[in-house]
Amino acid sequence: MKNGLVEVAAKLAAVLAAPALGLALTAVPAQAATDTNLSGFDQAGIGSVSSGADGDRQRNGFGAKTIGNQKVSPAADAPKDAMPDNPSQKLPDKVSAAVPDDATVVSKDLAVTKDGQVKNIETGKPVTDPKVVGTKDKQPDPLAKTDGKRFIPVSADEVKQAVQKNGGDANATDNAESGSSSDTPSGNNSASTNANAASKVQAQATNKPVGTVRNVSLGNGDWGAYWGSYNNTPAFFEAGGNLFAQQAKGVVDVSEYQGNIDWQTAKNNGVEGAIIRVGFGWGNRFDYQAQRNINECKRLGIPFGIYFYSYAATPSEGAYEGSDLVGKLRSVGVNPSDLSYPIFYDLEYWTDSGRVPPSDSGTYDGIVNNFFMQVQLNGYGNVAVYSYTYYLNTALNSYNIRSRTRWVASYGARTNFGYSTNERGWQYADDGNVPGIGNVDINAFGNYNFVSDINLLWQVRQEDIAVGAAVNVPGNLEYKWQSYNLNTHIWTNIADWNGANWAGWEAEPGDFWLHLEVRNASSHNLIGTKTISFRYSAGYAAITGTYAGYQGNGILLGMSSNDPSARYVVKIYDYNARQWVSQFWGQWATWQPHRGVYWTHYELYTSDGRLADTRTYAFGV
Repeated sequence: MKNGLVEVAAKLAAVLAAPALGLALTAVPAQAATDTNLSGFDQAGIGSVSSGADGDRQRNGFGAKTIGNQKVSPAADAPKDAMPDNPSQKLPDKVSAAVPDDATVVSKDLAVTKDGQVKNIETGKPVTDPKVVGTKDKQPDPLAKTDGKRFIPVSADEVKQAVQKNGGDANATDNAESGSSSDTPSGNNSASTNANAASKVQAQATNKPVGTVRNVSLGNGDWGAYWGSYNNTPAFFEAGGNLFAQQAKGVVDVSEYQGNIDWQTAKNNGVEGAIIRVGFGWGNRFDYQAQRNINECKRLGIPFGIYFYSYAATPSEGAYEGSDLVGKLRSVGVNPSDLSYPIFYDLEYWTDSGRVPPSDSGTYDGIVNNFFMQVQLNGYGNVAVYSYTYYLNTALNSYNIRSRTRWVASYGARTNFGYSTNERGWQYADDGNVPGIGNVDINAFGNYNFVSDINLLWQVRQEDIAVGAAVNVPGNLEYKWQSYNLNTHIWTNIADWNGANWAGWEAEPGDFWLHLEVRNASSHNLIGTKTISFRYSAGYAAITGTYAGYQGNGILLGMSSNDPSARYVVKIYDYNARQWVSQFWGQWATWQPHRGVYWTHYELYTSDGRLADTRTYAFGV
């Protein structure tokens, strides 16, 4: 055990970004009646409540039903003539015998064979249109094959079975492949969407909202998912009542295919965030509307994130894509602080002039690691994965990728994906219709466990107490710190409005309220306040040393104190994701972080449960 500052093993990288504290241990501790509330976290970190015994926790707002990998029909109430996994897309009347069972259907018109050949589903003829399949030197716009609309790839065998059940020909031979063709997809069939309308209305009638449903244009899912409320916050639920996310926001994802969006009208009609496409592959053009969409979201204060479509087949190509994205973001003036939502790496089964995507998670691990490294080392720390459930359960099925996945497409009753992150997004419909935008994908983004927007940290030093704030709100913020002495009944300004989220508080021993106010630096609109009761006095238990060092594949964390009956807690704050991600009980803990910037927050409690001392350190992995 080491006294003084945390000794970080040499393998730990230097701090990339985060306010670092020059800390010194002291025998003078502090006690607070309340601190960061992590009561919704399980002992292993962020996790789902997993047993019926937790029913009381759910009723008290501390948990919810488990969301995990569930083998159910993703759209049980969808029309029989709908594409599997794509209930808004109509099944073809037939599938050519020239389309093998192990091909992948990538639009309502197209299938891709294992060797990368694109074929028309009904005729079986090869498709050579470069707008759809690209060329040897140029990757195609991935949305061209669906006319800008999302489509979740599905196996040809599954489509054939659905066609056969619907009375169609699943092995048509009259138009089987003969030579080549430049058959192109016919675009989205709006008629099929209208034909399904009655079924959708009937499915929506089965929704069971909890509390007040949001009266906005981003409505419920077509097949049972719905908006409601939980813990007095807007929430989104899977069909059947499983909580997907509380503190939830209605978010759209957009590209050039939405044209010139009237963002003011969209915002007025309930759009609370946007994920904006910037580009695809490497060495390719920008999305034609990226600059305008970014500028408008900045102008109107609409929180936004970025998505970037991957064509990488090797780890080195993942690095190319990361470098390409960084260049694009810089050229359109997007700084890390502008992003309220992550940069999403869009991983899907792609088509590109005979090339084929990886089929194993090991290759994808290298691709993802290299992309993340290029982006994060250039200062864009908040990065995550987007994909669809089937791909996440097959080609992307590794802990490395699944743990980084925070946005999933699934157009049915539930996501069918077990998120390991607290913050998550669900693209629950591809057929939204929002005033100011028109047809657009719609999403629910939020937290599974409640996250306080304002959390307080502190460190007792020899000359003062360092008090700090971790605020889960985007934008440039200002802070004002005050204390109220309960013995003298006097308010004292610790620090007036400024942009620093740490301040030095000089106080004599006594009982206090510690009060923080946070506001937007530009508008001066108040974001929120937090007040805790705080006892600063001598003679209590104190942390005498802390430790952090590599052990195997994880980092060993520990602390010591002068109290043999003390209780110990370690909390981990992800600085880039702006959220607490783990909590451990006990004097020692093993933590397995991903690359990023973190705060380790050590807490010491007396045997009767009083918080006696804390330490907080910032470092990068």
